Amino acid sequence: MKISLNWIGEFVDLSGYSPEELMDLLTLHTTEVEGLAWFADEIQDVIVGEVISCIGHPDADKLSVTEVSFGGEGPVNVVCGAPNVRQGLKVAFAPLGASLPGGLKIKKAKLRGVQSIGMICSEKELELGDSHAGIMELPSDAPVGARLVDYLDLLDPVLEVDNKAINHRPDLWGHYGFAREFAAILKRDLAPISLFEDWPTDPSAVNVSVTEAEVCPFYSVTSFAVPVSSNSSPLAIQRRLLAVGQRPVGLVVDLTNYVLLETGQPTHAFDAKKVAGQQLHVRCAAAGESLITLDEEIRSLTPQDLVIADSSGPVALAGVMGGSGTQVDASTQEFLLEAASFSATQIRRTSHRFGLRSESSARFEKTLDVSLPVLAQARFAHLLLEHCPEAAITGAPVPVGDSTPEEIHLTMDVARVAERLGLSLSPEEMAQTLDRLGFPVTVQDGDLQVQVPSWRSSKDIRLPVDLEEEVGRLVGYDQIQPKPLTAPLEPTSLSQEQLLSRRLATCLVGSHCSYQTQGYSFLSSEALQKWGLSLEGYVPIQNPVHEGADLLRKDPLFSLCEQAVGNEREVSAGVLFEMGKGYSARMDSTGEPQERHWLGLVSWNLNTLGANHVKGSFRSLRGIMEDLLSRAGKNVALAEKTIPPLSPLGNPSRILTWTSGPQETPVAQIFQIHPALRSDFGFVSQDVSLLLLDLGLLSQALDAPFLFQAPARFPAIKVDVSLALPKAVTFAETEAALRQAAGKFLSNLVLFDQFEGEGLPAGFKSLAFRATLRSSDKTLSEKEEKKYLKAASRIAEELGGHLRS
Repeated sequence: MKISLNWIGEFVDLSGYSPEELMDLLTLHTTEVEGLAWFADEIQDVIVGEVISCIGHPDADKLSVTEVSFGGEGPVNVVCGAPNVRQGLKVAFAPLGASLPGGLKIKKAKLRGVQSIGMICSEKELELGDSHAGIMELPSDAPVGARLVDYLDLLDPVLEVDNKAINHRPDLWGHYGFAREFAAILKRDLAPISLFEDWPTDPSAVNVSVTEAEVCPFYSVTSFAVPVSSNSSPLAIQRRLLAVGQRPVGLVVDLTNYVLLETGQPTHAFDAKKVAGQQLHVRCAAAGESLITLDEEIRSLTPQDLVIADSSGPVALAGVMGGSGTQVDASTQEFLLEAASFSATQIRRTSHRFGLRSESSARFEKTLDVSLPVLAQARFAHLLLEHCPEAAITGAPVPVGDSTPEEIHLTMDVARVAERLGLSLSPEEMAQTLDRLGFPVTVQDGDLQVQVPSWRSSKDIRLPVDLEEEVGRLVGYDQIQPKPLTAPLEPTSLSQEQLLSRRLATCLVGSHCSYQTQGYSFLSSEALQKWGLSLEGYVPIQNPVHEGADLLRKDPLFSLCEQAVGNEREVSAGVLFEMGKGYSARMDSTGEPQERHWLGLVSWNLNTLGANHVKGSFRSLRGIMEDLLSRAGKNVALAEKTIPPLSPLGNPSRILTWTSGPQETPVAQIFQIHPALRSDFGFVSQDVSLLLLDLGLLSQALDAPFLFQAPARFPAIKVDVSLALPKAVTFAETEAALRQAAGKFLSNLVLFDQFEGEGLPAGFKSLAFRATLRSSDKTLSEKEEKKYLKAASRIAEELGGHLRS
């Protein structure tokens, strides 16, 4: 956002301070200033000249040979191609050696054999406008030889303010708000804005109505008339707009932009003759309606869009952009000026949906002062009559709704403020500080009773602590004397659940080729209904950030599946997981939706990733889950039960549940994704499985908290055993027996291969395990390895099989 210091100077005396000093003061007390630039700095060499003679070029029909007087030793020859050049015209002249925007330096030149010494400039060449059809014409009383920037008062120091730094300050989206800040910082008077007050007795001849009062609490329209000859705005208005990056268009549009940049309140002008039925109605769009906006784009509207409509249909996208069908132009003689208060949320949604961000929407999104529309109309009327006396106000404003701002009264504990800020300030000093910012203050029983002004009450100042910040920043945080901390510093410790989450994440990434991701906590009710899923138990969002995000998720699996589909196009097999939150409509003890912490995981085509993944994702997930439970420090009871899936994405016929405690509370599940939902998400693979683990319940099920374990002092040995067993023998039986045989030396046991077929007796299968053996007090030798193999052979025989060689 650009702030003109010359414009600020109309309301507060800035004398005695350089632009650089003012920039530093504003950064220290109000908001960060990113930079300082001088408007018209590149045209300081341009001076006022006069064309004292003008004849046609002897060899070019479209060129003229002129003599230009500019206060130098004498007139110089200049060849000019502008159609409006003529004798006696005062012009903007760049003499020999002058520099122009874009790095252009004026040199002697010959055009069709005629020498040209200097250049008569157009507005576009001086970057003072877009007109390039002719040269810039100056008033007849312009002093020859004067610098153009001095004559037109163009030089203007302009501050560049970071918009993100003032999102919480609606009052700073106009120059008058910054003028108020400078007046408070410099302890100088703030001049009031000149407003029109003598409105006509009769109201404007327009029928105004508002259907959606919740999103448009106030709407007002005033009628004006202007002569066609007054289409161009005065130079004083144009130079203010140009300095802050606005292109002058015409008197009416320029004044609406001027009011917006000065007060922060958007207004919009409709050509009265183009408004059908002489009515303006604020309503939601009807399905199927459309609007061509000022940028000539066709906007297809929905009932969620707020529009301004006449009797024939929408004529403006409320708070965002007007329509091309009712725009004012050079032929406009009567127009209607709207000034309104719109819901910030409504404007933000519409702007986001269309990808259409305007100066108007950027301000309405900040929750503007509801009393500003009345001020903006009065300011516009004053400026119009000041710069175009032939104009007329043909009717008084026609308001609908209430523009009375909310009254907020706060009490400041003076002693508490002084203690928190570390400044010795009396109640009178604090009251004076707030008074300079426009806060009416009274001292009562040593405390301050403060009324928040309307321009700060809409969003910014709501609590006493906000007033403390106002006092602190205006007095100056640089006045706070640094002192050493006296409070005890205690290191924070991670909870049992946080430690568990880190341990499981490390296991997944380090041992199972998994990638951790993070998804949004929002879901679309429309998508759930389209897939035939119930909305029961989901928490609705009252104020969604955008369409398609109107529910809180119960667990991370929806987000993971959406991400997995995109990854599947690039990677044929993989694992994604998230440590995330889920929300249930069941309320907790505080009356808020119940929050649960989950480990969610999605895998596809795991059998192609290597030997650790066997016969599809579902079986591989079982191994991953068992590894996770082992790393967690407790084996949770495993039971293959007919417990329904914890997620609606699960396939009830392909599911495995881990439970804890006598109540058999489900702690974790693995399941294949439901075939229908697999297609809905867009998975190509048929082998997609999911894992869902409740981190809170698993943490509660642990026997003891995590303790530090020193790294092993002695190396481990790995022993591979392959057992040929009857198919009826389960993996769980085999694993339990091998673990028991290893005794205290067993560090880890994993299944790395399963085989059926040639080389095995009929009805048999082969299970291959890798056992990691380690001792805490010695290095194991071949003796311990042979002992374990002997025990494994005995186990195989007891199970009806044998140890394969």
